[in-house]
Amino acid sequence: MTPAASNLRASKLATFHLVGDRSGLPSQPVESMQYRPALFADYRDLSRLRYDYPLILGSTKDGEWVRSLADSIDFALQRSAAEGTEGEEIRRQVLNLEQEIRNLVAGSETGSLASLWEQARAVLLKEASDPSAGNLLENLAKVQSQLGFDGEVIDCDVHLSFRMIKHAWKQSQQQKSIALQKRINRLLNKLTDILKVDSMHSGQARDVAHLENSLGTGDSNVFDFQAMSQILKSAPVGNPLPESRQLRINAAIKVLEAQQFVNSGSTNEIFEFSYTDCSTALTAFQQRLPAMAAVVKAISIAELEIENRYVESKHDAFYANFDEDHLGPEDLALFPVYLITIEDADDPINKQAVLELLGKGLPFKIVAHTNNIFGDISTATGQLSFGTQGQQLASMAMGLNTVFVMQSAASALYHLRDAITQGLGSDCPALFSVFTGAVGEQAPYLLAAAAIESRAFPVFVFDPATSEDMALRFCLDGNPHCADDWSRSAFRYEDAEHNKQLQETAFTLVDFMVCDKRLANHFVSVSAEQWNQDMLPADTFMQMDAKSRLGKIPFVLLIDENNVLHRAVCDVKLIDAAHRCQQSWHSLQELGGINNSHARQALAQAKAEWEVEKQQLIEQASVQNTTATVPHAPEINADIAAPAAQPSADEPTAAVAEVSSDDPWIETIRCTTCNECTELNDRMFAYDADKRAYIKDPDAGTYLELVEAAETCQVAIIHPGKPRNPDEPGLEDLLERAELFD
Repeated sequence: MTPAASNLRASKLATFHLVGDRSGLPSQPVESMQYRPALFADYRDLSRLRYDYPLILGSTKDGEWVRSLADSIDFALQRSAAEGTEGEEIRRQVLNLEQEIRNLVAGSETGSLASLWEQARAVLLKEASDPSAGNLLENLAKVQSQLGFDGEVIDCDVHLSFRMIKHAWKQSQQQKSIALQKRINRLLNKLTDILKVDSMHSGQARDVAHLENSLGTGDSNVFDFQAMSQILKSAPVGNPLPESRQLRINAAIKVLEAQQFVNSGSTNEIFEFSYTDCSTALTAFQQRLPAMAAVVKAISIAELEIENRYVESKHDAFYANFDEDHLGPEDLALFPVYLITIEDADDPINKQAVLELLGKGLPFKIVAHTNNIFGDISTATGQLSFGTQGQQLASMAMGLNTVFVMQSAASALYHLRDAITQGLGSDCPALFSVFTGAVGEQAPYLLAAAAIESRAFPVFVFDPATSEDMALRFCLDGNPHCADDWSRSAFRYEDAEHNKQLQETAFTLVDFMVCDKRLANHFVSVSAEQWNQDMLPADTFMQMDAKSRLGKIPFVLLIDENNVLHRAVCDVKLIDAAHRCQQSWHSLQELGGINNSHARQALAQAKAEWEVEKQQLIEQASVQNTTATVPHAPEINADIAAPAAQPSADEPTAAVAEVSSDDPWIETIRCTTCNECTELNDRMFAYDADKRAYIKDPDAGTYLELVEAAETCQVAIIHPGKPRNPDEPGLEDLLERAELFD
């Protein structure tokens, strides 16, 4: 391409970036060329990779409810395969079986780990030679016996979050249900015993017919029930329970036996607690409130009666008016919580319903799917920019300040399994906002992971029950490179001369937008022979101010179906969207205590105040030392004066010498004789006659020791100055640390 043609091309690219005019540029949409972000190059077939998915949904006595296939295999191999070359054969065979299971799951095969294990084993046996088949069977059986975990195997797909969180919810509710069942059964048994004892003390219990029924018919020829009845009737009859108490106990038994919240041994149909929309769930909850109040009332009365603490004059009036309005959070906590799965949380009606329900503070756990991070872009030509609307629901829910909120893409759910358990077990309402990644042509796991990497859908957990301190309530740990604007990865490729190249590449929102084919017209692909020096990576371009951007063109790296590297120039709308995504990320960083602007301002103010104080102390020390070293001396004869005594190597001169600002020094007058510095290096630091520290020999140690001494000094009087050895390792970091003390 001639220089003139190259300049013309660059000019047209700049025009496209600024106003979206594609005139003179390739009209073919980017989507038709099957472009992918360059960092996707190694991830065309996820089934060949060993990563977190697929998962196994099971349960153990320890409360473990999910485990990755890879973790399960590793766990079993650690217990069954010897270390080193001795166990190499069994490891190879089992890893081959794991790969077959991955292939089955990728082919939409479903079932438990045990069933998929058998299918995979059959494939390996078919491929194995006859002599090795027996050894293979023995090794696989040995490892399978050590798995210790089985359940349904699921992959990262559109249904992952619903199936995974619903499984965790069932596990948590099972524990709660068991606890309530035991409590109700215990109360029923105790109340029944009270009535039985009362009946046994009654005259009716001594009738012949009652005695025969009590003993049964097996020994009817042995006992004389008539004589026994006459003997028992001669004994005094105990006082029966008051009728009012009998009625209360029978009423409580009736309510507890008829309840439908947990299976306490009755034949009643148990309530459903899983729903797919907010209004149905709320209606069911409200309709069940009277039944909940009745159960709470029955439990309370039963416990009072069992302990013989029910006082009619005190309790009758209270329980006569007890209804759903008397239920408190501790009462609602007795019952199962409601799980709601929302397919399309991007729909404004669903979003509003979710927020309204969460705002009521009721025991609802909501899993909301986000499938469209950028919202409706069908009218893109009428928009000034795009936004990451998928984050809005979780952010607004967090603003309620009383809701447990977890936001994540599907790819990170396994790592967040403890947070899922935490949210389901919380007394607060909970929202699990999940980007499924199941849109477009990319694998759901890959697209979900890309959404996290690009800050389009960051991971965070907010738990208001943890603390009043926001630093403890909010966590961003699930995101890569949390302290940076964008995550960065090493990218390897070959140039036109087939030389291997390695460069660090940021994965920005613009890179993620390449995955959305609806935005194809906002990109122009540029092949390698048309690249020029005015083209800058999108993250570099966004760091520049408006003036510096003039004449520059932002791009992201793509690969086509043949793994050929391209640059894709984007228009200004996408850059603006990425900039606003960056600002949203900064807000989350602030909440997470990362690059916090308030902390930076406080630190800057503290440093400024310290500079003023330090200058005052230096001036004060200088005056004190000068006064102390220039006393009024008598006149002496110069001819007989002895030579001036030189200070020893172990004692400094009393006067403050003129030192370079680059030299290390100590405010000796303020020393507290704590021994910190001398214990660190007694050749570099020493005490004078007054037991105050000074720099004995700045070359007797490293700059690192000077900085560490300054950092550990209790009164901050050590000033490291500048390094004396320019080749000392880590100087850049040390100089930054030393700035606080110089």
